Amino acid sequence: MPATCVCEGASLRDAIRQDIDRYVAAAERDGHSAMLAGLRVPLSLKVWAVANYRISHALLTRVRPRALGRVLGGLSFVGQRILSAFTGVEIDPHAHLGPGLMIPHDGYIVVGPVRVGRHCTFSHSVTIGQGLQGDGPAHEDTPVLGDRVWVGPGAVIAGPIKVGSDASVGANSVLLRDVPPRGVVLGVPARLLSHKGSFTQIYYRGMKDDPDRRLALEAAVPGTEGTAGAS
Repeated sequence: MPATCVCEGASLRDAIRQDIDRYVAAAERDGHSAMLAGLRVPLSLKVWAVANYRISHALLTRVRPRALGRVLGGLSFVGQRILSAFTGVEIDPHAHLGPGLMIPHDGYIVVGPVRVGRHCTFSHSVTIGQGLQGDGPAHEDTPVLGDRVWVGPGAVIAGPIKVGSDASVGANSVLLRDVPPRGVVLGVPARLLSHKGSFTQIYYRGMKDDPDRRLALEAAVPGTEGTAGAS
């Protein structure tokens, strides 16, 4: 599970760099040259939306004195609201989203004050946030996602739900219970189908040398290793 703030340990510049590199690496994997891949990224409104969130979050959590950070963060939030009208991406600046976040497709996305690990992927029409029945602090009634989690199109994750690292949430699923590490869930309500994980869905540069991912692969069910290597 992510630490107290998964954004800590990565500077604002490094977090944005890792976000962008997810797109560049994916384009290169699809056969595009590094130059063409680099040119495509600035044209993606999703990248701009996430970068604006990063700036807003950094201002709110890292600038001292805190009062100044809240003022600057509020101004940045205004820009984020304007961007959301064009990008369809609405991210609460109080959310803690680890570096390497990727939003591959167009489609409205809502992310509340959640905690999310590194190298996760949110598909289009995803909603992740506070549960409808929550009557306590928002941070106690929102999901916590681990590292390398893939969330499919139309999925809804709301309330105090924990999704383990390397899990895969299928399209149009509605989560009502926790998902174990490497769990693959699907349905309404979502049910656990396997422990094969998100290894074939999450791609990022250097993933084969990532020690945490390697450990997760070693714990995966037999046959997963070969499949993941093809990603």
